[in-house]
Amino acid sequence: MDLYEFMRGMLRGQRWGKVLSSPLTYQLVEKALLLARGGFRWRATYLMGRFALTQTRRAYTGKVPVVWTSAFFPVEIVWGLGLCPFSPEVAAAFITSLGFVDRALNRADQDGYSRDLCSFHRCIAGAAADGYLPAPAALVASTHLCDGAPLLFQNLAGHYQVPYLLLDVPYQSTPEAERYVADQLAGIWNRLSEIAGRRPDPSSLARAIDYSNQFRSHLEAVNALRCRVPAPIQGSEMLNYLYVFFAGQGHEEAAAVFGCLARELEDAAGCEDRERFRLLWLHLKPYHRGELMHFLEEAGCSIAFEEMSYVYWPPLDPERPFHSLARKVLSHFAYKPLQRRVAVVDALARKYRVDGIVHFSHWGCRQSCGGSLILRDALQEKGWPVLLLDGDCLDERNEAPGAVLTRAQAFLEVLEGRKAACGGMGEQ
Repeated sequence: MDLYEFMRGMLRGQRWGKVLSSPLTYQLVEKALLLARGGFRWRATYLMGRFALTQTRRAYTGKVPVVWTSAFFPVEIVWGLGLCPFSPEVAAAFITSLGFVDRALNRADQDGYSRDLCSFHRCIAGAAADGYLPAPAALVASTHLCDGAPLLFQNLAGHYQVPYLLLDVPYQSTPEAERYVADQLAGIWNRLSEIAGRRPDPSSLARAIDYSNQFRSHLEAVNALRCRVPAPIQGSEMLNYLYVFFAGQGHEEAAAVFGCLARELEDAAGCEDRERFRLLWLHLKPYHRGELMHFLEEAGCSIAFEEMSYVYWPPLDPERPFHSLARKVLSHFAYKPLQRRVAVVDALARKYRVDGIVHFSHWGCRQSCGGSLILRDALQEKGWPVLLLDGDCLDERNEAPGAVLTRAQAFLEVLEGRKAACGGMGEQ
C-alpha cells in the first residue's frame, strides 16, 4: 500500500482541520501504516511514522495542550511538562510531500507574505490561515540560526490569540551567555506550566533529559556506522527523519527510532551497492517532487552524510537541565563565525571519505545561504570540490529544474575527472 497516496486521498478536497481532528481518521491511518510497514526499507522509519501519528493525533484531537516550537528550540522543555510539541517546519515538509503545498503557498501570497521569504514559513502561514494546523496553547521560538521563525511565530500568536515566548540566544558562547539562556529556559518552563495548568515536575524534566541523551547516543552510533563504504543508508533518507530531530528529542520513542536504526545499519553495513561518488550534503533537501535526488541516485551518487545529522552538542546533565540545554543551544556550529562551520564540514568530509560537497541553497534561507560563497571558497582551498545548488525545499516556482540538473551533471563530470586523475579526495 502507498501510504502517502492513501493520505492524499483522505485529505484531497477536505478541510484538514475537520478531518485531522476526527479519531476515526487516526484509526484508518494507523491501519494503513500497519499494512504498509513491509514497504519501508527500515523498521526505524515505520517506528518514526507510528510515533508521529500518535503525536499528531494528540495535537489535533485536543487531548493535551499543543506548543508550537521553532526548529532547534530544545523541545525537552515541552516533553518535560507532558505537553505536545508541534514543529510547523516539519509539518510544512509533510504538506509538500503530500502534494498540497501550492494551496498553502497561494494563501500566504494572498495574505501578503513575500515570495522572497522562506517557503517553510510561507507554507505555515498559509496553512494556519486556512485552518489546517492544530491550534496551539502557546508558541515558542528561538532566535538562533533562523531570523524568520521568531517573526512568523509572533504573527501567528496574534492569529491564534495565544502567548508567544521568545528564547533570545547570544551569538557568543560564554559562561555569562549560558547563564542568560538557562534563566530564560527556566522562565519558559514555568510560563508554559502556567499556560497549560500543569505543575512543573523536575523529575519529569530529568526523565526527558535522559531520553534526549539516549537519542544523542543512538544517533552517534548511527553516524559511526555510516562511515562504512559503501554507505549503509542514503543521506536523502536520513533527511526524512527531521521530525524526530526537531520535535522528538526528550521522548522515549524518538530515542528508540535511532536505536532501532543503529541495529539495522549494523546488519546492513555489508551491502554491496555500488557507489560512483560519495557526497556530503549541506542544509536540507527538496521535499517536493523534483527530480534532483532521483537524478543523483541514478547517477550512482551516495549521500554519505549530511550536516543536519552531526551531533554538535555535549551530553546533557539531568541534575542541571536548564544549564545543559543552554549549552546545547549555544553549541550549534552554524551559529558561530563561518570558520567554525568550515572546520566542521571539512572534518565531516574527511571522516566520511567523500568525493565532493553539495550545498543545497534553499531560497529565502539567510542563515544557511548567506555565507555560502565564502564557505565554498574556504572548502575549495582545502581541496574539496563544492557545488552550490540553488533551489527551494518546498516551492517549485522558485526553482529552475533544468538548470539544477545541468549544474549537477557538470559537477559529477568534475568529480569523474578528479577520480580518474587522483582517486578522489576521500582516498588520498
